[in-house]
Formats: sequence, structure tokens, C-alpha cells
Amino acid sequence: MGSYGLTRCRFECSGLLPLQTRRRTCGCVTGMSEWVAAFGQHFVHIAAVLLLLTVASFGGARGNETTSAATSLWETTETTSKLDDSFDDTKLDLSQNGEVQHEMHLLGIINSSLNPAAYHAQKIIREIDNISFTSVYLEDYSPDDVYSYKKAIKALRGMGLDAVIGPYSWAYAVVTENLRIPYFVTSLTPLAHELSSSYLIQLFPNAEVFANATKDMLQYYDLNKVVVFYDTHPGEVILEKLAQTSSMQATSVLINNRTLGNIREKLISVRNHYFTTFVTVLNPQHTRLVLDEALSLSLFSTPHKWLLVNLGLREYDLSRFVDSYANVTVIRLMMDYNSMYCKLQHDYINLRRAVFHDAIMLYRQMNGSVGGGQKTEKGKMRQTVRRLEMDGCTGHLDFSVQGQRQESFLQLMTLEGYKTGEHPKKHSGTWRSKQSELKQRVEPSRSYSTVSRLEGNVFGNEPLRVTVMIEDPFVSKRTDSGDFEGFCIDILEEVSRILGFRYNISKVPDGKYGSYKTHGWTGMINEIVRSRADLGVGAFQITPERAGAVDFTKPYITKGTTVVVKRPEHRIWIFQFLLPLSNVVWSAIFIAFVSTSLMLFAVSRVNSDRQAKYAHNLRESFWYIWGTLLRGSLSGSPHAISSRIVSSAWWFFCLIVSSIYTANLAAFLTITVGDVDMNSAADLATQNIFDYGTVDGSQTAYFFEHTKMRHYATMWAYMYSLSPNSMVRNVDKGFARVNQGGYAFIWDSPVIRHKISNDCMLMEIGTPFDLKGYGFAYTKNAPYGEQLSMAILQLQDEGILYKLERK
Repeated sequence: MGSYGLTRCRFECSGLLPLQTRRRTCGCVTGMSEWVAAFGQHFVHIAAVLLLLTVASFGGARGNETTSAATSLWETTETTSKLDDSFDDTKLDLSQNGEVQHEMHLLGIINSSLNPAAYHAQKIIREIDNISFTSVYLEDYSPDDVYSYKKAIKALRGMGLDAVIGPYSWAYAVVTENLRIPYFVTSLTPLAHELSSSYLIQLFPNAEVFANATKDMLQYYDLNKVVVFYDTHPGEVILEKLAQTSSMQATSVLINNRTLGNIREKLISVRNHYFTTFVTVLNPQHTRLVLDEALSLSLFSTPHKWLLVNLGLREYDLSRFVDSYANVTVIRLMMDYNSMYCKLQHDYINLRRAVFHDAIMLYRQMNGSVGGGQKTEKGKMRQTVRRLEMDGCTGHLDFSVQGQRQESFLQLMTLEGYKTGEHPKKHSGTWRSKQSELKQRVEPSRSYSTVSRLEGNVFGNEPLRVTVMIEDPFVSKRTDSGDFEGFCIDILEEVSRILGFRYNISKVPDGKYGSYKTHGWTGMINEIVRSRADLGVGAFQITPERAGAVDFTKPYITKGTTVVVKRPEHRIWIFQFLLPLSNVVWSAIFIAFVSTSLMLFAVSRVNSDRQAKYAHNLRESFWYIWGTLLRGSLSGSPHAISSRIVSSAWWFFCLIVSSIYTANLAAFLTITVGDVDMNSAADLATQNIFDYGTVDGSQTAYFFEHTKMRHYATMWAYMYSLSPNSMVRNVDKGFARVNQGGYAFIWDSPVIRHKISNDCMLMEIGTPFDLKGYGFAYTKNAPYGEQLSMAILQLQDEGILYKLERK
């Protein structure tokens, strides 16, 4: 074996190479002498030093030539980049008035055809402030062998890099450790026991994390019989994790160049063996091929379930499968769409950009750039890694001394999240690694922002600024003390008791809930949007338009809109006793009276007892029937059997009629119904007795303005044409016009019913329509929003809300 062969063998077997590469190349150690084997465990540092000395001596003899070679490599890579024309734009905040403001930070961005990192890093760097960055593009050296190491150290020598960002490369892992600069890894890394560099900062979890998440998902849904499609070594890690579970029956299908043409046959085979749960650990191209074949074989229908594990930064394109309504869940790296620390816009964020954003922000925090952008000494980098902690686009970032994330967060995306126009947050769940209970690790219906905001004190030490709209019975003000009271205030007190926060209440200046005008939002929404208030409390209807500006809690009550008018004056009528029964019933009673009297007279004339002293003539028959109808006491009664049968039938008829009349008369006397010929709000459109309207600029007015129902659209045309006469400025003026008469006020049913309970001259027409929930409004993406909703749900479950409503 030559000197180069010996050096290469020592290098490859020293531990600097990945575990898999050492397994392939370390057979040469067998033929070496015993002293080489004895010093093999210490050869990591010896080999690195020897190589560095070799390169250094080579650079001493041909220093200028080496520098030129490195510069040439830089320029060549930069030229081949897609953004070579915008390289100068990355030098942000370099000078002002000819003076340097910050020390320059040079980042090495690993660029490859499979991972176009440069483009995303460039745009992200432009958005970072308070620190001056410039970057160079580095080749992605592979495979993992000594040649790649030599190329990497030759390229990086003399550049003066402060950090390297990009996908994992063994060559760069070794070089960055020797140079003592951080290496922010933005791709899947080998398992922990296969890593040798202590300067790696792993933003992307390793395969074992994804394996644990896959196992938890299957156990959460009690799925014990699965098929695993995989094409790389990480897929084997996941398969091994499932095989270690005693209750799991896992079958593997390897997808490679030789089996691509047999995907359909493989799917048919597993279908014939009654497998209904499928796990894919494939790259996007292979995933697409498998899903296309599965769709053609009807494997997206019930009861089939698919779990797609995305181990990279390239997102799956599943838009064409949305209409299949399949049970598909994607496990991928977390993206926190609501993070206040993520500087990427919602329409720009994706997995790759999110990871590069967090890498650059971590470097910014590592160097204390908020205070001035001074570089951290290279010898202190390892200690700095331990103190790194921040929130970013991929969730909370907290690293161990080995550079691994203390807690990994993965996102659980359903198929609806890939629908065009849908916000992924609505269809995403969360998996987290550091929870002991399965139900705490897997939360399919809660996004990361929701889960993270349920932990810790999110209210701080300052009291919440609460703005209220005075409207009985929700919010009112005591005349004696000036304190606020009402249904909503009681709920606020109970919620503050549960969550332990303080608050200050103030009245909204313009006395409105909030609607969007040409100049912006009004009312309480304007107070919240302009950060003059943290929480809006009152009869706040939850609508899509308002939800675009603020967030709402879960509804504490669901009510609708109704109509109130002044009760008409009760008229006195001499024949008012006839009102309990209709005219048809009275006519039927009269006909029955006449016919029964004639029948009694007829049977009395033909009965066999002709010699009886008493006999019913026509006059006596009418008198007898009339007397029994009015329950009078008569001296005579029929003697013949036929006459008694007719009389008994009439008595039974009188009993029923008198009972019904008595009951209706009592109800009629106790409940006096006004003479209003309307049964619902829609009847207002066809009458000409009442003028009608609502509060101008309110949510009720917005409903009538944008409704598609014909009768409500007709009502809006009437109200709009008479504006401002038919519209009122506030609720109090609306009820004042109702009391004057001739006006119907359309408003929220709880408010109207509260007024009616205190004013007998008012009456409600019809049943409520346009049902909506009432909730508390708070600042968009506020961290305490989810806790407020949870507290309201707790009050509802305990029956406290019902008691407060009946209070």
C-alpha cells in the first residue's frame, strides 16, 4: 500500500467520515500493523492536523496561486448562480456618509442544483436589519470522502468565513469544526451517534425524530397494520422504529430505479392483503408516482388512510388530490405562520425559506447583533450555542450543547391545507417531541401557535386594556358608583379569575362596535387595530369582515336579529266575548243547536209513550237544548229512550265546547295580543303601517346591504332610500322612536328582549333571524387569545354562562 493509500485508509477509518462510509472503506485496516490499530481512536485529530499542514505547506510555496484558485472558485460559483447580478445588493447597511457602520459578516451559502439555497438566502438577508451581511456561494461537495474534504478545505481557506449555511455535508462538517465556525444545517442530518462535529447547529431534525412522530400518529389513531414505502436510509430508520413496536404489523416496499415500473403491482398486492394504512417516506417525485397510482386504484376512498412523511425542504404538490377528499396527512417540518418573529410574508413563506430565515436570525443572535453587530470570537462559539434561544418561522429554537434542538416541532397537514386559497393554519396540527403523554405529543387539530400559546404566562404584568360598548343587558354603567356591570362584565370577571390577569375598562369613544368605512375601521375594532385597546367586550357579533381585522374568542352566546314595535292600544268591543272562538266554530255551534232541537222534537213525536203527561213540543225542544248548552237547570227531561240518546249526545257536545271556550277565554283575558298584522321581519317589506330601520353602520345594516334574500334586499332598498330618516345613530335613539309609535326597530334579539321585559308597551315580532355568535375581540395573533377561548368553554361546561345569562 502506497503512502497515499495508507493516508486515505487512516483518514477514512478515523471517524471523520460518516458511519456508513467507514463501513464501506475500513476493510484496509485489517492488513495494517497493530500500532496503527492502537492509535486509530486518536487518529481523528492526527489526520486533520496532517492534512492541514500539507495544505498549508502547499499554500506557502504557491500562496498567490492558491489564493487565485480560491478566488477563481468563488467567482465561478458566483457566476453560475441564478442571482449573480444581485450579489452587490446583499451588502446591506455597509456604509453611511462614507463611514463603515457595522463590522462585515461573511456567510458561506452552500448551493447545489438539488438545493437552490442562494436565491432564498439572498432575499432573506435583505430583510434582516441591524447587521451587515455579505455572502459567497459554496459548492456542495459529495460524496462523503477524503476528496470532498480536500476540495472543501481548499475552497474555504483564506475566505475568512464567519459561518456556513446549507444542507448537511460531511466535508463541510469537518472543515467548519477545524475552522471553529458554526455550520447551520438546513437539511436532514445523520443520527446523533453518527455525527462527529461539535459546531453543527441542526435546524432540521434527524430521521429518528420523524420516526417517533410517525409511530405516535399511528398509535394515536390505533392503526396497527401499515405499509411503508421508502426510498432512502431514513425510511429504514422509520421502518425499524415501527418494527420495534410490538402491536405494529409493518410491511415495507422499497422504491428505487429498478422498482419504479412495478409501483402499480406493489399497490395491488398490498390491497389484496387488505392493508388500508399507507406510510410514504419518499422524495416528492416518488411520492407523486405512488399517489397517482393509488388514485387510479381507488386507494383514496374510505377506509384507506395515507401518512406522507416529508423529510426535506421541497414541499409536496397535492393540489390535484384535494377533490378526492382522501384521508391524507403530511408530516413535515413546522412552519409557524403567526410568529411575530418571522420576518417572511405569508405569501412568500415556505419550508426552505423558513429554515434559511431561522439560520440567519440565529447567527444574528449569536453575534449579539441587536446591540451593534460585533462578531463573536471563534473560540467562544460552542459556549454561545448553548445560550441560543428564540422563536422563528419553524417554531421555538432552543439548542443543546450538541447543536440539536431541545424540542422538535413537526406540522401535521391535512389534504384541505393544499387547496388553492386556503390558509394552511386552518388545516394543520402539531407534533412535539418532549411531551410524556401521547395526547400531548399529537394534537391534530391545533396549530403550533395555538399549542405554544397555551403555555406560560402570556398576559405579562401589565393589565389588559378593555374597551366596552354600553348596551343593556351586556354592558351598563352604575349611576351611583360609575362602575361597569352587565352580562359581559360578569363573564370578564369569571375569565380573569380563571386565567389570573388584571384589566382596566374604558368606554369606546364613538359608541360603535366597528364597521369598515372609506377612512378605515370605526368603533371598538378601530381601538384594537390601533393598539389603543387589547380586548373588546360587548355584544360583539363574529363576522368574517371583522375577523379579518381582529381575532375573536369562542362565542359565549348565539343569538339572532328580530323586530320590536310599540304595542297597539287594546280596543274595547261589546262582542269581545266571541273572540276566544273563531267565527266558523260559532257557526258550527249554532247549526248544531238548531239541528239537535229539531231532532229531539222529531223523536219525541214518534215515541211509544204517547199518553205521557209531559211531551216535548217544538218550543220546549228548543228551550231544552238551549238550557243545557248554557248549563241551566230545567224541570223536565225526556222519558223515551230515543229522546234520552239525543240528549246525552248533546250534553257531551256541550261539555267539550264549554271547556274549550273557558280555557281560551282565560288565556285571552290574561294575554292581550296587539292588533299587528305581521308574523315575521319579512312582513315589514309588504306593509305600509310602520317605518322601519336599524343603527347606521352596524352589523345589522351590513347584513341587509349584502343579503341575497329578496325580501331582505327589498327592506334594505326601503331603508336606504329613506336614509337618514329610517336609520338611527345608536340603539337608544332606535327605542325612543319605537316608543313614539309608527316605527319598527330591527336589532339584536337579546337587547330587544331585555327592553321588552322592562317595558310592557313594547312587543317583539316573529322569531330571530341571521343567527350569529357573540364573542370578545382581541388583537390579531395575540398570545392570550386561545386561553380566553378555553376559559369561556370552561364556563360553558360548568353551567356558569347559563347562570350569568339568567341573572
